Amino acid sequence: MLLRRPPCYRGLCLAAALLLASAIATEASAATPGEATDLVVTGFDAATGSLSFTYIPACSAADHHIEFGALEDVASFIYSGQVCGIGVSGAYTGFDPGPGSYFFLVVGDDGVGTEGSYGTSFIGGAHLERPEDTNDPVCARVQDLTQRCDGPFVPTLGMSAFRPVTGGASGAAFQRREVPESEELIPGAGIRANGDDDDADGRPDRDDTQVSGENDLIEVVLTVDPPIPTTGYEYVLSRTSASIRVWSAPTKETDLLPGGSDVLTFSSSTRTVWVECPAGGSSDLELVARSVSDGAIVASERVHFYPFTSVVIALGGENQVPADPPLDPANHGTFQLAITLHQRGYDVHMYDEDVVPSSGAGAAFNEVASAVQRRAVTRVAIFGYSHGGGSTNDLARRLDAQRASIGAFSIDFTAYVDGIDNDSDFDVDPETQLPPTTGFHANYYQHPGCSFPQLCGGPVAGADLNVNVTATPWGAGLTHFTIDDSPQLLQELLDLVMSHVVP
Repeated sequence: MLLRRPPCYRGLCLAAALLLASAIATEASAATPGEATDLVVTGFDAATGSLSFTYIPACSAADHHIEFGALEDVASFIYSGQVCGIGVSGAYTGFDPGPGSYFFLVVGDDGVGTEGSYGTSFIGGAHLERPEDTNDPVCARVQDLTQRCDGPFVPTLGMSAFRPVTGGASGAAFQRREVPESEELIPGAGIRANGDDDDADGRPDRDDTQVSGENDLIEVVLTVDPPIPTTGYEYVLSRTSASIRVWSAPTKETDLLPGGSDVLTFSSSTRTVWVECPAGGSSDLELVARSVSDGAIVASERVHFYPFTSVVIALGGENQVPADPPLDPANHGTFQLAITLHQRGYDVHMYDEDVVPSSGAGAAFNEVASAVQRRAVTRVAIFGYSHGGGSTNDLARRLDAQRASIGAFSIDFTAYVDGIDNDSDFDVDPETQLPPTTGFHANYYQHPGCSFPQLCGGPVAGADLNVNVTATPWGAGLTHFTIDDSPQLLQELLDLVMSHVVP
């Protein structure tokens, strides 16, 4: 705060003060009053002892008041009185603190209960904010400097990206899941390359500007506080490369960053955008608050996006319906594992095992083929329980047989959990064939107990891991109907998938 010593009249020495505050009231609801500058005494009535003065009103102030104290207390900032409601005209006549020598300050307020800064002073070797008057029975105001309109502007920014969605032919729908903040930069948010054709119009979705049924965009919620930045500042959204686009809706609609960056406006504290990866490649999406005049960034938030290079297929057992959350939380372990992988950032698709007939054709096959042909996926993982184990083998065999028409890919991981052949709903034979070309096959089964209706899997020749859970301390009591829900087994499978398959 700058103190000016005006002339002394009848022993009355005057000092002026400058005010600071948060934000312009007409621009942001969170604004608090700013600094009243250039306080100048313009007159003194010797007969009455009253003063006249002018000042430049504080930004964001709906009113002003006077704080004053004995001149000998100016260094300790002890206030002894107030004059309320002097308005916003920038001039005041008739101020008379009484006999003696005084200092006084003009403080901006909102006319209700909030006041701005008392200015700065050289305190303890540094320019610091003058303390507020906490004993203010006349003009009861609470100081708020969090959004001062004349700076510094320190907004709060946030970005929340969400995991990919599924639904319809791409498998059962997953819940809306936020990418943990600790993972927003490393590894980032996984996203599918958008080369498929969700609206079935014969064109890749990346070439459309409106796509009904689009499920390959990633939802991102932007948060700003205040919604409207202080004058001289702006919110800007930008991408670090053309590997991503940003749209106004989940069906695309309006490209928000055709040039790579743009000023973004907010009607409230949050705004949702949708990120697309047209053809692969990584990129960052960044939200910043910056100075209009020189581009200086005062706050920023960033999320990294990387394209999926793998796809994971989860197949349940007979009569198990895939859902998130599982329809039977104490059962349906295959889908519990799929949900965990979704939480961990994998592109997972969970199906009823009957979508894979003995030929291996159907929705699951189409999902993998589309991922390889149109989404730049090169690695595949498949696992299933009971008849889902048999379907795992059927799907892997068809994928291998159709390589020439699908494209280049590897089957990095497969697993059976008490696998049963799935030539029909009534098939009870153990699935003991090794899926062709699998990079790693894990086979968990329980034995004995192989007479109908108990059912059981069996060892798979050539498997990288054969575990008869009946011979383990943790799985001795498991049956065909409980093996897929074993916490020990699910944790081991999770670890195996994550060690052999990169998202």
